[in-house]
Amino acid sequence: MNPDQVKFSNSPVEATAADSELVIFRSELSEYNPSSNKFVRINLPVADKAWIDFSDTTISLKLTNRSHNTSSASATTTKVKTQLSNLIKSVTFLNSQGEQIEYINNYNLVNNIMDDYMVSANHKAGVQQILAGGSTDGNPDTAIEINGSAATTEADGGSLTLVDTLMTGITNAGVMLPLGYLVGQSPAIILELEDPNTALKIATATNAVGAYKVSDVQIRAKQVRFSSTFNMNFEAQLAEAGMAGLNYITTSYLHNQGQIANGVSGLQNIPFSANPRSAQYILACIRKETNVTALNQYSIGTRVSGGCDQYSWEISGKQYPSQPIDLSDTNYAQGFSNVLDALGAIGAVNRNTLVSVSGTNTLFYSATEDTASKFVAALPLEDFNSSSNPSVYSGANLSVVGQMAFRPKLSGAITGAHRVDFFTAVDMSLHVTADGRMYSVK
Repeated sequence: MNPDQVKFSNSPVEATAADSELVIFRSELSEYNPSSNKFVRINLPVADKAWIDFSDTTISLKLTNRSHNTSSASATTTKVKTQLSNLIKSVTFLNSQGEQIEYINNYNLVNNIMDDYMVSANHKAGVQQILAGGSTDGNPDTAIEINGSAATTEADGGSLTLVDTLMTGITNAGVMLPLGYLVGQSPAIILELEDPNTALKIATATNAVGAYKVSDVQIRAKQVRFSSTFNMNFEAQLAEAGMAGLNYITTSYLHNQGQIANGVSGLQNIPFSANPRSAQYILACIRKETNVTALNQYSIGTRVSGGCDQYSWEISGKQYPSQPIDLSDTNYAQGFSNVLDALGAIGAVNRNTLVSVSGTNTLFYSATEDTASKFVAALPLEDFNSSSNPSVYSGANLSVVGQMAFRPKLSGAITGAHRVDFFTAVDMSLHVTADGRMYSVK
């Protein structure tokens, strides 16, 4: 018998001939650092009528640790642990007119959350994670250690070349983009470097000053060229599509931020606003404000519960889910299920993640407000109200909702202000028009 994947036809469609080559897009400058020139611009000059296949795209850079101790010339005390994604605070994609097509703020944080919940144990110990400098077991403390500077002022210490993929709607869409049909300047990807106090975990924080630089920043992708016949057919389709252009759907993230004030307890109401036409899910993560910029903390790789023992969401005056999600050290099933449901991971192999019920830095949840964990609160929105709105793809139409609220209930008076980051996964529609323009609709 023939495998199910083999399909036969009396009139098979012939494959389209194409040539492809690996291209390297380099940053405009040779070096960058977060204190002076923190925006890394990588132009994407593409051959005329060529396509870019981002499915196997990688980004690489050389990280040099410039951390130092103001009272001791010891490279040992200023060793740091991090990973490539931790260094990237935001990612922006610009079209050929310099207009923003995609922007993901706090990219490093949402990347770490996805890493925790969507990456299997085997993958964690695989090539990609190791080359990116990250932990191989979910605990950020087991990341590769890079020596610091043997000086009392900022100077070059140890360095390491890091390689990773980019988690954006543009680069992870699984389809090719006709960037060679755009008119104007080269499209560009801009990476904003994170503050060293947030991006790095230093060995000895006393008298330490965190610092780093990156150099030789490169993005690799495949450039594909089709035959002249294919190009003519594609141009005809573009012309037929008119001003709307041809489009495809991918996933991106919108970021919002709120705060839980010091000393409060009980039910809190944290407003935020995200107004996409199609929202797949919302994630909320809690971090202690002092931890976010502390050199002795894994500011991005771990979160805390803030003592939250129950949560719900409010949209258009209605509570979601209909019953609040309860949490405790012996009852986190609902909270975990909500995360898996939001990520579409229920029943899938990617349930085999590094999140644990015990262990250092890998707990799913701890009722103790400042214990490091992987905790996030989730609200699935797939098929929320899309059946009655043809402009929505699969999720909730939040375009006219206005303000929403996250409502955590704290078991006791919280110690210190806590930051709440919201990530709304949205369907992003990318359009390319016959006049050489690209735009996005979220």
